Amino acid sequence: MKINYLFKFTLILYFILILPSQSFGQITKRFLYKDCAVTEEMGEIPEEMGEIPEEIFVEIYPIIISKIDELESAYEYQFYLGYSFEIDRNLPYCFFESESLKEGIFNPYFEFMNAIDIERTTSFEVEIEDNEVYVEARYKGKIKGNFDFTLYPFDKQNLHLDISSTYSRDDFSIQLEDQKNSLLDKLEVQGWDKVNFNTQILTEKWDQDDEEYDLIRYEIELKRQVFSISLRLFLPLLVIVSLNFLSLILERNDFETKVDIQLAALIAIAAYSILMDTKIPDLPYLTIADTFIALSFFSSAFILALSILKKRKRDKKLVEKE
Repeated sequence: MKINYLFKFTLILYFILILPSQSFGQITKRFLYKDCAVTEEMGEIPEEMGEIPEEIFVEIYPIIISKIDELESAYEYQFYLGYSFEIDRNLPYCFFESESLKEGIFNPYFEFMNAIDIERTTSFEVEIEDNEVYVEARYKGKIKGNFDFTLYPFDKQNLHLDISSTYSRDDFSIQLEDQKNSLLDKLEVQGWDKVNFNTQILTEKWDQDDEEYDLIRYEIELKRQVFSISLRLFLPLLVIVSLNFLSLILERNDFETKVDIQLAALIAIAAYSILMDTKIPDLPYLTIADTFIALSFFSSAFILALSILKKRKRDKKLVEKE
């Protein structure tokens, strides 16, 4: 009981005597940041972290590219996008997560210009060190591409992502961090080889707006893995067509055998083309794979027709001799 009274008495003395005696400018307070205690002189909170900086530095970290849709000319993309800027004062190291950056951190409001559908899948991760503020978040979406599959399955594709800000060049300038091809080492793209990574800043003007806007373009060059698909696509056709041509060296008396082989080859190619129809892109223009299957079919049909015509010609000569 005495201990309880003693505790209350000590607490009252603390609030009456000790707390007011502290210098008002040395109060430690938590502001803006969850999980970050910053000692500041009581006064103006660093509002410059929410003000428009002179320039921001932007970088991207690709994670997964999947479901490259040839017919829709689109692909699914997961990546981290980060930006950094400097403020006028040094602050202690701080890291926290934010859902909307309402804590007072500047938001450039990036827009993904060629995104069909995109969403942010994580909170904003904010890191403050000295006078630099870094913000990063993960995104996932379906991105519109500009593909050309004429050389399929020997094609290369450039997958680009266009990013702009609602702020114009008059507000601040955008700088791109220097990122190398090694950035693609951790990128997952099934069925494709990663060739190159390019970045550039273009200029964009919107309708009925005289201001110019920076347009960030990230490009990833991919090359289709040819060996597997070529083995499944071209090898069976080569075997069928080769056997069809070998039937031409049979003796004249083996006409029925010859025609059976050629007819079987023609049917096999037709059935194979139907089977591969789900594997080859359904496009409004011809690809190398389409051309190869068509040539295989027409060559086999030509060989069969040639054998029938030659047999008809021999029979006609026999009739004339009789």
